[in-house]
Amino acid sequence: MLKPILTNLLKSVSVIVLFVFTAAGQQLVSFEQNGRMSAAELNERMAKVYGKYAVPAANADVELYRLTYKSLDARDRETELTGLIAWPVGGAPKGLVVYCHGTTVDRDRSPSRFKGKGEAPETVEAITGFATGGYAVVMPDYIGLGDHMAAHPYPLSIVNARSGIDIIPAAREAARQKGFEIGKGLFVTGYSEGGGVAMALTRALQAYTGPEFAVTASAPASGPYDLSGTTRKFMLQETGEQVGFILRIYLMSYAVNYLVKDKGLKWRDFYKPTLANALAVNYNLKPTDDGVIKNIGITTTLMRSQNRLANVMQPKFMTALRNNDRRNAFVRMLQENDVYDWSPRVPMLLIALEGDVVVSPENTTVAFNAMRRRGVTNSTLRRLIMKDAELNHLNGIAPALSFARTFFDNGFPALRDAQ
Repeated sequence: MLKPILTNLLKSVSVIVLFVFTAAGQQLVSFEQNGRMSAAELNERMAKVYGKYAVPAANADVELYRLTYKSLDARDRETELTGLIAWPVGGAPKGLVVYCHGTTVDRDRSPSRFKGKGEAPETVEAITGFATGGYAVVMPDYIGLGDHMAAHPYPLSIVNARSGIDIIPAAREAARQKGFEIGKGLFVTGYSEGGGVAMALTRALQAYTGPEFAVTASAPASGPYDLSGTTRKFMLQETGEQVGFILRIYLMSYAVNYLVKDKGLKWRDFYKPTLANALAVNYNLKPTDDGVIKNIGITTTLMRSQNRLANVMQPKFMTALRNNDRRNAFVRMLQENDVYDWSPRVPMLLIALEGDVVVSPENTTVAFNAMRRRGVTNSTLRRLIMKDAELNHLNGIAPALSFARTFFDNGFPALRDAQ
């Protein structure tokens, strides 16, 4: 009597286990080669973008593959997303790095669009930083970028982390089909918006039990981890000068674009009519970062804004931001995507740039202190602040990735300045 029951139970367990492993492999829809970069090309590009922060020179070519894989969209509906994997010819014994990219409204700057030639600064920095040193590096485009035709849920780190989870089994399955060896290690990093996504991704992966999702080490860099506090206050700062003024409108407008297109809100709920109309037109075309920024500059000059947010934003929206009022959809989505107050169980290096005027390094301080209060010690968590007056948020990407590479290669002992 008992034996048939046990036999059936074991069969059921076997089916469940088989389903789990099969489902992971089934994330991959298709992949195709985008290009190939020679070791000489990689080293030339590395010298250009990394400078004094250069990692060891490449000694193998790198192949680029565009991935299409199954995931979920911002409403948890099944969809297909795209990304790029770069692996060094001959194998990647150190494992797989998931790199989460920074802010861009330009679909053509998505990692999967890079074919090994031309300008793609951040994608090139990720490839030269990791694929030259025994790692394969995979870069999700995110929801709403690459080939996914929807509004990008910016700057929603938790929402976008899903694209990073599902690209992991897709990348490993592509490698298996090509007979390419990738080591068992799994590393997570990202910069700017991608720093926040990397933080959310690391936290999300802690809930997964499969060995392919076990993170070896994580190095989020210059991310907006504290959206509802530090980042919200940053957005409200009246700098009185044009660069900071336009930057804040650009970043906020990208988030508003998501609320307009996905949640049915109106541009005029956030901006005064002239700017609302200009942004609506710009985002409904094929936006580029330069195009949106120039549009904001011209429009706000014609509005005689005097570089003041209060002269271009709706008072009700500004009040909601100041009060951190959850009834406002913009404020609410910031609160729902804070990713600083948790306890990492894997080695984590938080990297920030001193004096960063795009993503305040206070985000890193808030996250670091919150984790310390939770009892995370320096055996698991450390912080590295880049102190170099020549660096800014844009040219700080390569140095940050250089420190991440050193950390992934040799751990905390290799970074004397990490505290």
